[in-house]
Amino acid sequence: MRKTVFAFLALTATLLPQIAIGKSKVPVFVEAKRVKDSPTVTLDSAKAYILLRTPKAMPIHFVKIASAEDQIAYDRLRNEAFVRAKEDYAKDLVRYERDMALSKKASGMKTPRKPSEPIETSFQFTQFAQMANFTMGPLNRFFSKGGTTYLHEVTPGKYRIFGQVDPLVSGGLCYCMGSVTFQAEAGKITDLGTMGVDPANSGPAEKGDSSSPRVAASALALEPVNDLTPVDPRLQSLPRIAADLRAAGKMANYMGIAISRLPAIKGVLSYQRDRIIDEKAVPADVAPAPDIAHAEKSSAMQ
Repeated sequence: MRKTVFAFLALTATLLPQIAIGKSKVPVFVEAKRVKDSPTVTLDSAKAYILLRTPKAMPIHFVKIASAEDQIAYDRLRNEAFVRAKEDYAKDLVRYERDMALSKKASGMKTPRKPSEPIETSFQFTQFAQMANFTMGPLNRFFSKGGTTYLHEVTPGKYRIFGQVDPLVSGGLCYCMGSVTFQAEAGKITDLGTMGVDPANSGPAEKGDSSSPRVAASALALEPVNDLTPVDPRLQSLPRIAADLRAAGKMANYMGIAISRLPAIKGVLSYQRDRIIDEKAVPADVAPAPDIAHAEKSSAMQ
């Protein structure tokens, strides 16, 4: 919890010059904290839970996809910042014209630089992903014997796996050239499965594929939850569903770190050189993810 709060404060400090200029209070788009390694686990029906297994302690960074309400709040912040930028421009323009008039009268005076007028279509503002994110690990593990298990309580919503990176050290790997999204439902544990070594990426990259994760040897593959995935006994009776993973497109590398992509996932995500293939893009709706806990309980009763 302490690490999560510190990460949020550190990120907020970097945003203040851009987002504190409006009149609206900056909303908290994502609240996240780890579930403690305790004898019993209870779920808050208003919160969502994300479960992930990794081979060792490591950071996995997530960003929230803006909901309709999130987008309205974000657009309001951006619009207020743009209005303030226009007001500042008007003041800067007055100073520029004054200084320009003086420079024409005084020999040797440096010609002032004309300020650039803010334009709505190109106005630079903090990205939504920079305001709505959280990191699992490398500390605060839910279970650490025979591997690592992370379990976090988060704001319900749609998330994207951003990459293997800890914002506090500004290093790691961004899955900016391809990743997955999933829905984290309130009152349920969304089981992402297991991160592990990807043997398919041990060889050289395909010619013409500039986004291959082979460039970064530390890139791991995500194996979705299946019947053989181990489950902590404390979680078996709780509402737990397999994450409905969906292919996600390319996104901006707002951390300025090494760029790669999440390796292909059968039936979910694949690549044709740099092109992302959504393997769930079918005409009919895909059936919802099964309730694993309910299935396990039913099997045990038979």
